[in-house]
Amino acid sequence: MEILVAFVVLAAALGVLYRTFSAGLHNVDAVAGYSEAIGIAEAKLTGLGLEHPLEEGDESGATEDRRFKWQIAVRPYTPPGTPPDPPGGFISPQQLLRATVTVTWDERGNLKRTVELSTIRMLGKLPT
Repeated sequence: MEILVAFVVLAAALGVLYRTFSAGLHNVDAVAGYSEAIGIAEAKLTGLGLEHPLEEGDESGATEDRRFKWQIAVRPYTPPGTPPDPPGGFISPQQLLRATVTVTWDERGNLKRTVELSTIRMLGKLPT
C-alpha cells in the first residue's frame, strides 16, 4: 500500500513539474519572438533615409521566412502645443516626420503578437 501511495505522489509531482516546464518553454518562445520582432523594427527604423529618401508614405513587407510582417508609416509630426505652419505666414525650414514601424507575427497558430516602435526625424524642407 505504501508503494502505491508513493507512486501516486510521484505521478502528481511529475504532472506539476511538466506543467511548470511547459509554461516556462512557452514563455521563452514568446520572449524570443518579441526579441526578434524588436530587432526587425529597430533595423527598419535605422535604415530609414539610408536606402531611399525619407518621405511621407507607407511601406510594408515580410521577412525571408515569412514569419514576421512589417509595416512602416511615415507621417508629418507637429509637437503638442505647437501650431502648424500657417498658410502665407512664416514657414519653418525644417519638417518633423514621425516614423512608426509595426511588426506582427503569429505565435502558436492563431495568437497574433505585435510590436510597434516610433521615432521622429527632422528634415530640411524643399523650397516651394
